[in-house]
Amino acid sequence: MKLTVNGDQHAHQGNGSIAALLEELGANKAHTALMVNGDVVPSDRWDATKLEENDEVEMLVFVGGG
Repeated sequence: MKLTVNGDQHAHQGNGSIAALLEELGANKAHTALMVNGDVVPSDRWDATKLEENDEVEMLVFVGGG
């Protein structure tokens, strides 16, 4: 399935869930926030939310530092 992730084209090979996409990308789920097509998707809905062809995903991964 073709998606746009943070402005770049991405061919998603998973089952179409947000959780599968994040695992495919190697994102730390505990430190990630995301939007699909401009809507914030809470982490408790990641397993149930299905992505569709040409969806636009914006992903923020928070990192600590000093």
